[in-house]
Amino acid sequence: MKKNYIKLFTVAGSFILAINSINAQCVIPPTPTITGNGACGSFPLTTTLTATGASTLQTGWYANSFGGNAVGTGSTYATPSLTASTVYYAAQLAATTTESLTLPSQSSPFSGNVRGYYFTAPTSFVITGVRVPTDANSGNASVAIIKFPTVPPLYSTVTNTFDILYLVQNVVGTGTMSVNIPVYSGDIIGVLGVRNDVNSYAPAPYISNLGTNTLTLNRLGMQFPLSTTVPQDLWTENGGSISRTELYTTLGCINALTAYTVNANPNPTVSITGGTTTVCAGTPVSLTANGAVTYTWNTAATSSTIAPTPTTNTTYSVVGASATGCTGTALQTVSVNPSPSVSAVSSTSLLCVGQTASLTASGASSYTWNTAATTTIIAVSPSVTTIYTVTGTNALGCTANYTISQAVSVCSGLTSNQNTTSSLRSYPNPTNGLFTIETANGATKTIIVSDITGRVIMDNTSNSETVNLNISHFANGIYYIKVQSDNITEIIKVVKQ
Repeated sequence: MKKNYIKLFTVAGSFILAINSINAQCVIPPTPTITGNGACGSFPLTTTLTATGASTLQTGWYANSFGGNAVGTGSTYATPSLTASTVYYAAQLAATTTESLTLPSQSSPFSGNVRGYYFTAPTSFVITGVRVPTDANSGNASVAIIKFPTVPPLYSTVTNTFDILYLVQNVVGTGTMSVNIPVYSGDIIGVLGVRNDVNSYAPAPYISNLGTNTLTLNRLGMQFPLSTTVPQDLWTENGGSISRTELYTTLGCINALTAYTVNANPNPTVSITGGTTTVCAGTPVSLTANGAVTYTWNTAATSSTIAPTPTTNTTYSVVGASATGCTGTALQTVSVNPSPSVSAVSSTSLLCVGQTASLTASGASSYTWNTAATTTIIAVSPSVTTIYTVTGTNALGCTANYTISQAVSVCSGLTSNQNTTSSLRSYPNPTNGLFTIETANGATKTIIVSDITGRVIMDNTSNSETVNLNISHFANGIYYIKVQSDNITEIIKVVKQ
């Protein structure tokens, strides 16, 4: 008895050391955050799930809260078409090494009901492959992997309290079946396996190795053939044999199964309000999107409100996204009315102080001057050069502005004695700068040349009836020639080009 106690203590000590050795090789990764994309609208639908985590982690996706065989692997998983709310689970493995479970040699075959083994996991790992050896039979394989909440009872007591992690029946072929089944340290795992309902027997219990970890394989069975029966009424015995089934694993640290529920998320009902559907060219229009959390306009704006200034008929669109990433679209067409082409002219380019000019607007239906006048033609008598602004409104209610400068000159010597019938002649006119002034008499005359602003640029005295002038070194534009003689003043306009 003492010898057995020492042997058990040694095995237990080795078991604890093995667990500590594996645990020291990795750190359990934090549970992932799972997000879904595309589960919008109503069922049926599909979605793609994404789990956060380092790229070195091996991620498995599962359809059951207890894990089982993965429905997908990798950081993302595209679901099949779903007709109702569905929960998926993700677990991630920080792998350390790959190991296979050691098995004893076959001692004999056993036909009929299925047998297997169970063990308590000494560490965490993922079962990556399972195979029934062909020592007893090479026919079709049937395999079940089960997780018990407690050790199965001794025969003839049976249990149906367990989760089936994996079940295949009558699989053709002799190779290894690929699986992805997470196992956590302390889990009680049962394995049943036969070929053509023939068991490959070996003595039990059997001390097995999984890498540096030691575990005991105990007898497990049910009184039905596995090829035709789902696992049920399972039991164990202290004696008897185990049925041999190979397990291949990747050891490491596994985080907890993390759940994510795929729901049918409604698409937001997005609308555009504010502003008006018709504006004048160059007028900003305020448009506000409603019904979602974030927005993206076809103008590239991402705010809820925009204020574009369209110059032609334009359709604005906005895509609104809900908190779940579902989207809706709204459109708003803005019609643009043209603005009038407003202009104004003066009855005279240059006024002498005290004179009056008529300003005439055109291009619109109605007008408003900055003098407060609302007529098409206004009379002005400025004492200095003055800028006038007229706002024209067309039949569509759109407006445009036009400015006109009325030039004013002091016109020294120009009085009420001004000759109303000009006896002056200038040629050529327009001129390139060289031109001739002809008068009707030979009296002494003062000839003054001024620009459009009234600035005197040339002053000459002559008693000749023909006077040649040269303004070629001045800028192109309009110039005024004032000729004073015997209290008579005459003014003519010359265009230099």
